[in-house]
Amino acid sequence: MSTPVLVRTFTTKSWIRCSKLVNAFRYNFLPTAPNIKYTTAHSRTYSTNYENNKTKIRPKNVLKLHERGILQDIYPPAAVGLPELLESKQQCFYCGFDPTADGLHVGNLLSIMVLLHCQRAGHNVIAVIGNATVRAGDPSEHTKDRNMLNDNAIQDNVNAIQDCIAKIVNTHANHIYDNKHRKKLPDFKILFNQTWYKELNAIDFISTACRNFRIGPMMEKRYIKDRIQSSEGLMLAEFMYQVLQAYDWQYLHDNYNCTFQVGGVDQLGNINAGQQLIRKTNKGQVYALLTPLVTNLRGQKLGKTAGNSVWLNANKTPPFEFYQFFYKQPDSMVETFLKYFTFIDLKRINEIMIEHTKHPQLRNAQRILAKHVCKLVHGPEGLESAERCTRALFGGSLEDIEKLSEDEIMTTFNATNIVTAVLEPDTTVYDVATHAKAIPLGNKGENLIRAGGVRINGETVDSPHLILMNGEHVLKNDLTVLSVGKTNHFIIKWKLPRIKHDEDSVRETEYPIQM
Repeated sequence: MSTPVLVRTFTTKSWIRCSKLVNAFRYNFLPTAPNIKYTTAHSRTYSTNYENNKTKIRPKNVLKLHERGILQDIYPPAAVGLPELLESKQQCFYCGFDPTADGLHVGNLLSIMVLLHCQRAGHNVIAVIGNATVRAGDPSEHTKDRNMLNDNAIQDNVNAIQDCIAKIVNTHANHIYDNKHRKKLPDFKILFNQTWYKELNAIDFISTACRNFRIGPMMEKRYIKDRIQSSEGLMLAEFMYQVLQAYDWQYLHDNYNCTFQVGGVDQLGNINAGQQLIRKTNKGQVYALLTPLVTNLRGQKLGKTAGNSVWLNANKTPPFEFYQFFYKQPDSMVETFLKYFTFIDLKRINEIMIEHTKHPQLRNAQRILAKHVCKLVHGPEGLESAERCTRALFGGSLEDIEKLSEDEIMTTFNATNIVTAVLEPDTTVYDVATHAKAIPLGNKGENLIRAGGVRINGETVDSPHLILMNGEHVLKNDLTVLSVGKTNHFIIKWKLPRIKHDEDSVRETEYPIQM
């Protein structure tokens, strides 16, 4: 069952001031459209094929993303001229992703959505994969030292995260962005910070970047204080993490004119370090766009540390499970998630919610949410698979059940609910249901069937003695879906009846259902 989630939100005076400023300016969301190609050995650039009939997007003010709730705050408080700056000149936004795991999760998707919105608004965007900084370890939101990863593990994680971001960027450009035939999306770059650290001399780094930091302010950060006062203390490597992340931003500012960083509100300490470094080296004002934290109902952040991640990588959370996570969200969260994780305009979201309140039992808003997010993350083919598995499991569609692949069977049904059986000429509904341990033995199980509590391929059966027929109850792919109640589903994989031979009967590994 999916865990309902909510978003921790805050109101700050700086954001109120910013909102008043933004509303004074006209805001347009003018989409674009790119095709994708790879470039360079050290980075990946996802750029448009420049066709003559396409035009560039005029830069737009992205601060009105706060109307979707996707921006919680700007830090430091927005200057009076910030909206004009965003509209007058193309800017550069970046977000960092440390490869501490072999994938990204729903919490990371919020930052990726901000980058895509910025790209749609005509600005350059960069995703930085921290294959260097991961070796130090980010101490924020951690109560003990991070585990040191070896080189192979880091590279595997880098590859998985790069593939995940690239798939989302490609899918957005080719299948979601509506204006792709008239407008060109700016480049979406994926960089790796090992690229600039591997050429950096340690003494030069200490004598230049580190000279701009004071221990006192670094010690004042809450997560640093908490770790130092704990029984385990804090490693110097993790203490220095904020300096490394600050240097990342300085490098991007110098080489890519990157003025904006996107990150969760829990990253403000590290982001502030970068702002201070750039300011002290007389390189101007830079800004942070802070996204809210996605949490469960107990207020715990959804992510790797809490152990409750919903992953964006298909090998960790298959498309069917990903689809179901969003489809099962409570009514209280569906509007928020439509604003966060889709590109549906706010007027249309309002219409969806008005219709939803009339017939909430139909879960139409949840279906729209699940469809849009699954398509963005897993592509049209992933959405098709998720919907096929959903129809097979809940809709009783025989055609969809027959099309299930082996992988889809494994991801749709719990491994313990996949049962192999031999179809004998007199095998009944009761026989297979008890063999799968789906119902109790004896009268209790038979009465459950008579009461309509058991379904075969989505069709209710009311006789425990109904004999299962090949071609009717057993489908072309030798499968039967057995459902008990609303939530317990089993897949029966049928084998041909055994042929008895006295000399090899002891070697048989497939057994018929015991009558």
